[in-house]
This record gives sequence, structure tokens and C-alpha cells, in this order.
Amino acid sequence: MLLLPLRRSHQRYPTNRIVSYCHKGKRFLTLTLNLGLGGMKIKTHYRLPEGELLDFNLVLGDVSIGLKGRTVYSDFLPDKQRVSGIQFVEVSERSRSTLHNYLAALEEWPKKGMARAGNRISTQRRKNREKR
Repeated sequence: MLLLPLRRSHQRYPTNRIVSYCHKGKRFLTLTLNLGLGGMKIKTHYRLPEGELLDFNLVLGDVSIGLKGRTVYSDFLPDKQRVSGIQFVEVSERSRSTLHNYLAALEEWPKKGMARAGNRISTQRRKNREKR
């Protein structure tokens, strides 16, 4: 059996965060489609050359972090939208910590949301029993 290496070493989370980047002396503003500790997929205005290093400014809530990333791919989606995969290559410890905390909160959010939903269900059941 042939084992293929994993494409990514970090989980990606679907996100729509504001990100800006510089390319050929111009600044572009766009959105992430997914985000992880190792990189992100972003909407891009045109093809970014593979291997190109770019500076990014990523907005995470009320904080923004600076990152340097390498373009891994740049493709069209079926709806003719262009997306690019970015691998982070230079991230300060402070930025990495901020990103890690943001992603950890994303991972916990569904669990907290499920707990709240579960509480509403059990509260409703209790009210129904009291009515009987």
C-alpha cells in the first residue's frame, strides 16, 4: 500500500476574514475562504505566480496581524472566481499566537453552540413535563 504525504500539516477552518496583500506595488483587499496555522485560501483578483512571496495583513476580529506567505497555487473556480492557496513562511511569535488563539476559539465555538442548543432542548422538555 502506498502512503501519500499529507497535503497540509495544519487543519483549515472555513472563514471569511478580511485580508490585504501587496502585489506588484499595489495593495489589494479581499477575503479568506479558509484559514489555518500553516496558510490560507483567499479570493484573488488575478493569477498570482506560484512561489511568489507576498506580504499579508490579516484581520482577526479587532486585531490584525502581518504575515509573509508563498503562493502555492492560483486557480479558477467553476463560477469564474479566482482563488489562491497561500502557505505562511514568516510569522512572528506574536502573530502566530494571535492566529492560534483565534483558530482555537473557532474550534470551540461549535461545541459551545451545541451546549447552548442542548440546554434549550432540555429546558423545553422540562417545561413540557411541568405542563402535564
